[in-house]
Amino acid sequence: MKKIILSIVIYSLFTAFAQAQNLRVITDTTNTPDILIDEITVKSPKELPLVREIPTSISLFPARKLENDEIHSLADISSKVPNFFMLDYGSKLQSSVFVRGIGSRLGSPSVGLYVDNVPYFEKTTFGFDFFDIERVEVLRGPQGTLYGRNTMGGIINVFSKSPLVYDETNISVTAGTHGYYNVNVNHYNRVDDKFGYSISGNYLNQNGYFTNNFSGDPADDKYSASGRARLVWRISNNLTLENTANYEKSEQYGFPYALYNDSTNRAVGISYDQESSYKRDLFSDGLVLKYQNDVFQFISTSSYQFYDGLMAVDQDFTKNKIYFFEIGDRQNMVSQELMLKSLSPSKYKWLFGAYGFYQTMKQQTQGDIYTSKVNQDIRSDFNISGYALFHQSTFDDFLVENLSLTAGIRFDVEKDDLDYTFDQAVGDNPVSNLATEDYSENFTEILPKVALKYAFNNSLNTYATVSKGYKSGGFNTNTSIVLEEDRSFDSEKSWNYELGLKSSLAGNRLFVDAALFYIDWQDQQIDVPVPGGRGNMKKNAGESVSKGAELFVKGLLADNLEATLGYGYTHATFADYVVSEELNYNDNFIPYVPRHTINASLYKTFEFKNGFLEKLIANLSYKGVGKHYWSLDNSVYQDYYGLLDAKLSFVTGKFRFEIWGKNIFDTSYNTYYFEISSLHNSYAQIGKPASLGVNLKVAF
Repeated sequence: MKKIILSIVIYSLFTAFAQAQNLRVITDTTNTPDILIDEITVKSPKELPLVREIPTSISLFPARKLENDEIHSLADISSKVPNFFMLDYGSKLQSSVFVRGIGSRLGSPSVGLYVDNVPYFEKTTFGFDFFDIERVEVLRGPQGTLYGRNTMGGIINVFSKSPLVYDETNISVTAGTHGYYNVNVNHYNRVDDKFGYSISGNYLNQNGYFTNNFSGDPADDKYSASGRARLVWRISNNLTLENTANYEKSEQYGFPYALYNDSTNRAVGISYDQESSYKRDLFSDGLVLKYQNDVFQFISTSSYQFYDGLMAVDQDFTKNKIYFFEIGDRQNMVSQELMLKSLSPSKYKWLFGAYGFYQTMKQQTQGDIYTSKVNQDIRSDFNISGYALFHQSTFDDFLVENLSLTAGIRFDVEKDDLDYTFDQAVGDNPVSNLATEDYSENFTEILPKVALKYAFNNSLNTYATVSKGYKSGGFNTNTSIVLEEDRSFDSEKSWNYELGLKSSLAGNRLFVDAALFYIDWQDQQIDVPVPGGRGNMKKNAGESVSKGAELFVKGLLADNLEATLGYGYTHATFADYVVSEELNYNDNFIPYVPRHTINASLYKTFEFKNGFLEKLIANLSYKGVGKHYWSLDNSVYQDYYGLLDAKLSFVTGKFRFEIWGKNIFDTSYNTYYFEISSLHNSYAQIGKPASLGVNLKVAF
């Protein structure tokens, strides 16, 4: 397979580069409109419109880049953003994101996600299929002042395409190795300048990359079907109403967790006796009402999200019948945000907002421990509510010309309630109630932010930012927990310091974004094994420090030749984490945080004046990750690895044919690691091998 991919993709790619140089190329600057610094804009209504005016690090993925790089999920963005890493957990139950060392393997996320203005509060909702996406924005560093909870590491904004911008029907069909098939249909109808609607559908089939040696069946096959409906209505020149509804049904079977040899740092095979799966229904709806005049803009955002998931898992992942659990989650969440921001061209800009949410989460875990003939039934009902008031002011020409001061503050209140019931039956004995408890915690926090930005000219800006990050505490519901003090964990808080530079050079053909950061945070929430039991729980470490640097360069090297280069360095360690007199993790690296992230890409567009073929687009992209540790004691780790992707696109009229390859050198690596302490076993999720595919797309 590797030889096929290398011969078809690499040889074809570089042959195209060589041969097309002899053809007449027509210069068309519209091929790379977002290379111009003045056109690099963000869509978030809470941010300034131009990237160069925002005093924080930000990465943008417009539709063109999403298409060229074959990005179909958040996981595909991993490492394509400096210091952004997403674990490939093997199922959509957990989609853990780490930014600048801040993240969460289990439980609530530390990086926020909004999709068409709807907040996604749980990591179980992060793993959804991308289609009909206009752009993705990744803001690094705490965003709690404007966005609130779960944004210590940053925020991800995903926006679908507007039917007032697009007026067409698109059909895309993909076939690839490992039984990969994808069909996507999008219809956009701009009825007139004031009203438009769109309907999109997506189906994905993946037969799996790995085999369960015990059964001979695929260890990671999956299927999903998604739909989106959106309407935009400009009721008047001042008033706009938007509504976006999303639904996805997904099924995954088996999980490719291989037994792992800690001493050799190698996975030794996938083999377990009971079929595992994760099935999920996910629905969200966002209603946005906007009113604006020459002075201010008012935005009301109402959102609802529901998901229902069920995981069935052979929790020992061996050939023996030891543990089997079914874990069900059902969430309902409603939220409302009101925001008022200035639009006048004065030197003072302001923003006021109020936010509230209510979330219910019902979890039920039913498990069999075959070795001791134990059956367990655990029910956890969470009720989480909160509200916030926030404000941000920006003063241009503050004290001196071209100096801007941004100051923001948020008052955040959250209440968590848990009703917990633990029933257990042993052998033929009737069910005994081991625990029925009610827990309640209140969390209140003030989140300030101050930023100074100085514009040397229209092409060079520098900034300094100080902000506070915060993530609320919560409860552990693992049945193996014995000590009452382990039932809950505290909030974690951080102070973040950032220096940055943004510059456009060579007549706006080169864009440079660089930053240095230092993060000092208290009571970091760490996932640790339950002493003497099964599974994990959260505990608070004393103090942690993350420091590093980021660089992103994007340039138009020649007519229709674009290159990007990104690099992130993170040095994240425990400054004070003492477990006992005999054990401490001081100065150890924080697990799951890569020291280096590297990304590079090269895009070349050849345009032909005559003939059937109108365009040939060649794309090479590389990303590198590592070194990062899997364990608190840093004894188990993943070395640095790099993945190379390639793609050729042939465009004529409304038709587009593409051939692509991912991980074309078939690099071996692991994307996830965990331990089951009661079995003294370790497991790894193996990275995806080389794959090849073709796309056929038509627009009319």
